[in-house]
Amino acid sequence: MEDTDYTMYSEAILGMLSEMSRKLDAIQANSKAKEIQSISQEINPVVSKEEIESIINSHATTVGHYIEHTFKVQTDHHNKLFTSIREVKKQIDALPTPEKVSFQPLIDLFPKQRNVTICGFEFLRTSVIIFVLVLISFFSFVLNIKQMEDYHILNRQYSEQTEYILQMETTE
Repeated sequence: MEDTDYTMYSEAILGMLSEMSRKLDAIQANSKAKEIQSISQEINPVVSKEEIESIINSHATTVGHYIEHTFKVQTDHHNKLFTSIREVKKQIDALPTPEKVSFQPLIDLFPKQRNVTICGFEFLRTSVIIFVLVLISFFSFVLNIKQMEDYHILNRQYSEQTEYILQMETTE
């Protein structure tokens, strides 16, 4: 019974394939006929010389307007650039020269460093702050090492405890 179903199924597929093949052949023949027909037609230009000249003139004027516009935009950009260069040159010329400059006001702009006295010794405040931060980081590092050691001890005790529990369960 399965053989008959299989043969009926394969015959149906073969029938559908042959039908599709015939349709494809018909489509290809139709497209070849259209290609031959379109190739055999001759192209007859119907445009007059005046129409061609008017098209050329309109496109030439469009290109001319475009070139004129881009030239105007570039000229504006160059003018703006030149004016900004002149303004920068004026600002540079207005700056004082080294002969005119006194360096004392520049030194006054920076804040004076504050000193801290510890046991009769003077230290800069920033160096004292850095030293304190180093001490804090050192103690943090030491405490971290101690905590890791405690963790390893607890982990070892836990594994010993689980091993002992397993031994007790197996003996019971």
